[in-house]
Amino acid sequence: LLFRGIRLVQCPTSFLNAHDAAASSQKQAINHAGYKNIVGLYHVPTMALIDTSFYSTLGETELKAGLGELTKNAALFGGKHYELMKKTTMVKGWKLSGEELVDATYIGLGAKDMLLRHDPKEKHLALLFEYGHTVGHALELTKGVSTSHGEGVTIGMLAASYISNRMGIMSDADRATHDALVIALDPKIHLPPHDITDEVLDKVMHDNKRGYLPERAGFCPFILNQRVGEMHAPNKYYLEYVPVHLVREAILWLVGTMRQASAVGSLRALRLALPDSSFHLSRAPTQEKELAELQEKELADLREKELAELVQEKARAEFHVLCGDKENVISSMARMGFQATPTT
Repeated sequence: LLFRGIRLVQCPTSFLNAHDAAASSQKQAINHAGYKNIVGLYHVPTMALIDTSFYSTLGETELKAGLGELTKNAALFGGKHYELMKKTTMVKGWKLSGEELVDATYIGLGAKDMLLRHDPKEKHLALLFEYGHTVGHALELTKGVSTSHGEGVTIGMLAASYISNRMGIMSDADRATHDALVIALDPKIHLPPHDITDEVLDKVMHDNKRGYLPERAGFCPFILNQRVGEMHAPNKYYLEYVPVHLVREAILWLVGTMRQASAVGSLRALRLALPDSSFHLSRAPTQEKELAELQEKELADLREKELAELVQEKARAEFHVLCGDKENVISSMARMGFQATPTT
């Protein structure tokens, strides 16, 4: 924004930035007027250099920030993204080894690349990466609240699953499986003693996902989950109209739950409902269908391009027929399928 025209080289020093932004996203944005990422542009870095030795300098908050986005990916895609959390945070919390953090970085980058290659400006399919961010961003920006971005996203996921469950999109059992991912990370947040509902709701109502769907009075667009590995897909933007009164209800429940967690020491200590640990989850059919359609479109575009090139080649041959001598006329017509019989 300030130094337009110079080369941009990203060298992330945090776990979150390494797998979630610096090497994968074109979005370069800043917060403004109390709202999140509302001023910015799209710019591809010349290079991204990730040195994982920086991870050894990071503490609990920084590592949970990075693990929070990976927790979100587990909810989005299931499969190897869910398996990563199942063998790390769901076993030992945030204390991953250096090798596990490197593996997690590759998996995180793979998640971003999987969608951004089809939607580099995050205008439809890649909006899925905004899951959990609507309430998460609002909490981050609310006065007196303190939490890391990734932890805020996972806390926002709890609000999203509350809404999905209340709207009949997510079953009780699927909600328990989803929320277990967040409980395993045990995100921390400092909340001021006064009621923050109105301020958080105001931030939600000015979220950067507005504008994709026509405005509807009394509703707010949300990305919602059906079950771990499968997203609710009411349209190509994956955005659902949620009644504002239900958003307020979810914020009240969420803030109350996080206050209780702070009082007893952790989300785990609240003993929220947990699923059967032997339950196996597969990759998201919603995203598989979407990606298959995109790949089919790319193949169709490629065929159309090849056909256009053939048409151009034929046109050049016809031009050669009109301009060439007798021998070239005969040979050119023969290439195009005509039979030429020289006269005597």
